[in-house]
Amino acid sequence: MKNVMNSIWNLMKLSAFIFPLSVFVSCSQEEFLPQETTALQFVVSDFPAFQDSSPESGATRAAEEALNVLPCPKEGSTVLCATGARSVPQAEGSVLTRVIGTQDEGKTAWADGDKILVHLYSQKYGDQAVTLTFDAENNTWESDGGTLSYLENETPTITAVYAPDCEIKSDKTIGLLEGKQYGEAEYILARTTISENSLDINFESGRTYSRLRVAALAEQELSVTTTKFTPAGTNSEITDAYTFTVTADKKGNAYLYGIFAEGATVSVKQGDITLKDYTFTAEKNPNGTEHNKSYALDARPVIDGTLGGKATATEDDITALVEQLKEYVDNGITTIIVPGSQPATIDMGLWINTAIGEAIYRLSKDESYNGKIDLILPDVTEIFDQEFHSARALNSITLPKVTNLADQAFYGTLYLRTITFGSVITEVNELGAIFNQVGYNVGGCDLILNCGQMNESNVPAPDLTNNIWKFKFENEFKSITLTHTGENSECDECKTLQ
Repeated sequence: MKNVMNSIWNLMKLSAFIFPLSVFVSCSQEEFLPQETTALQFVVSDFPAFQDSSPESGATRAAEEALNVLPCPKEGSTVLCATGARSVPQAEGSVLTRVIGTQDEGKTAWADGDKILVHLYSQKYGDQAVTLTFDAENNTWESDGGTLSYLENETPTITAVYAPDCEIKSDKTIGLLEGKQYGEAEYILARTTISENSLDINFESGRTYSRLRVAALAEQELSVTTTKFTPAGTNSEITDAYTFTVTADKKGNAYLYGIFAEGATVSVKQGDITLKDYTFTAEKNPNGTEHNKSYALDARPVIDGTLGGKATATEDDITALVEQLKEYVDNGITTIIVPGSQPATIDMGLWINTAIGEAIYRLSKDESYNGKIDLILPDVTEIFDQEFHSARALNSITLPKVTNLADQAFYGTLYLRTITFGSVITEVNELGAIFNQVGYNVGGCDLILNCGQMNESNVPAPDLTNNIWKFKFENEFKSITLTHTGENSECDECKTLQ
């Protein structure tokens, strides 16, 4: 018996990747017969997307199953939202990167540097392994120079896997990278088939687990505690509570991969704040999560601006809101979303304020909270008289749907660095300057407007050259820029200003 180094091939076949690898094949032949030489080539399929079981689309990509759904902003908003086959752009810096319940395809194709780990066990030669790395520039796979050997008359055991958190260990087996744990990354096993001269590595059958996408704030560390969860890459269910530490990406998404059994629980915390608790009940998820399907859990920091549907807030309600804001900020949660198109209000005697506006004003009396809060009001269409008057705790405010501005709405917001309006302002009531002293203590405030504002007949257009928006008074800003909406990457109004 002799081991013979096979030749290297470099072929490409349609959508599959075919590439050579040096393989030793020990031939069991009659004595004195010539040694045969066989070249083994590897064929790698396309990267698998999450499957869609709907008959209209066949086995393509599926929309996520929404565990908690927030209302979708109307077209024209600067908040990203699926509207049929396209999306509405988001404002720069907005944390509302995706509306929960809309499809998140995630990774759908091989990327440069992707690795496939191949392990082969032979009764004759034991454990062997090769790492294959994708070269996107040349659209090819390259091996690390390892070799695989087996007897011609045996059927070796072969495992091929895409597992970003794993590596080939010194004993030639596949294991976790240092500091990683199963369940935090993909672990996609390929179907392998040996023919006369090739090994087919096929990922088309997809995953034997599901994905949980946790929507949170961008680049924030989260603690996700689960029960009855089997992480991808293992066959052992974690019955008792187990905590994963994950970090949301730049789009505010964090992921867990595995199987959530019926009755499994998920609890998401940022610092000491519990953002979301969820149970995969028998009613909602009989038999647990499905293989190759993605689920979305909304765990963004949300304060209910309606106070549970109240029309009028009490002093106790405002006190509770102030304490909740403090707790959030003290735990590093500074971006706060307050949904609700009809917020609860409180009678302040000379004016009516919203509960959230009054709470932020009262929080601002503690100077340690100056410029700490990035507020998002995704649903309101009007800012009340003096709603954020002297709200020094504000660092930024994003208003996707606001069209009406009332008197002195942002007067004295000394630490407010950015105001973003997603819709066109069509009505302004200015008796005293709406934006007087905005950003005064931080070098001014940047104003972002919908580009349609330039064509609005009921409200004067902003002076982009001098950064002034004049109604009854001249409101000065550090900068005034336009953002656009719709399918085009730029609107005509923006193009004319270049």
